[in-house]
This record gives sequence, structure tokens and C-alpha cells, in this order.
Amino acid sequence: MRAMSNPPNPYESTHRDLLEPASSARLELYDDATREILSRNDSPDLSFRWSVNPYRGCFHACAYCYARPTHEYWGFGAGTDFESKIVVKRHAPELLRRAFEKPSWKGELIVFSGNTDCYQPLEATYGLTRACLEVCAEFPNPVGVITKAALGGGELGVLS
Repeated sequence: MRAMSNPPNPYESTHRDLLEPASSARLELYDDATREILSRNDSPDLSFRWSVNPYRGCFHACAYCYARPTHEYWGFGAGTDFESKIVVKRHAPELLRRAFEKPSWKGELIVFSGNTDCYQPLEATYGLTRACLEVCAEFPNPVGVITKAALGGGELGVLS
């Protein structure tokens, strides 16, 4: 007879005391060479079809963030890698402009930050969200922004 066992339960809580301080994660930035910036969403649960994420990963490090597992798609971990290995899409504004210039673009709502906070601290340095919003205003294209950051006002809003 073969012995059988269940896989580990990811929801089982165990308490562990750290005997020394937790190690700090060092911020690492990576450049993204993506050729398109608009991500299509086909979920019937969401009221928008298109999103823009100028960054991958998020320095806010919210333990509850639903986007953490998406970091694994890029070969990073969903734990501390999510907040310490941030991918920067430096060409996001140009890619967005190119998408808007296509005859097939019909001016639909675009939501910023479906998988990251577009106003995380790196935005103060790179300004990618601001530049993308300027492109949206130039065309003019409706926009929604999801953020918890003080840099972006810390609220959900829809601009038109």
C-alpha cells in the first residue's frame, strides 16, 4: 500500500518568533522593453476593458495586494520580490500615444494601475504616469486612476 498525504495548506496559520531582525530587501530596478502598453481585460466582473501599468511590482508592499501573484509571471517571487524588484516601462507614454494613433482605437476608458500602483514612490522620479495622463488629455481619452499613494491624491477617480 502506498502512503498518501495532502499538500501543505497555504491558509494554515503558524506563529513564528524571529530571533533576529528581519533582513531588509534591496530595491532593484529593471527596464521593460515591452512593445505595447495597453493591457486588455475580458473579465465580466470589471467595468473596464483596458488598463495601463507603467510599472510592474509595487514599493508600497501591501501584504494583501491581489497583484502579487502576477509578479511570478515575470520570473520573480510574489513575496518581497514584488516590492523590491520593480520593472519600469520607460517608454509607456510613447507606446500609449502610438496606441491612440491607430485608426482602430475608439477612445475607451483606460484604468491606470490594474496590477500596480501607478503613483508608487518611483513615480516622483520617473513621471511615467503623469506623462501617460498628458497623452490621454491630448487625445482626449477617458481615464480612471486607482491609487493609495499621497503622490496621486490617494483616491479613486475618473477623469474625462
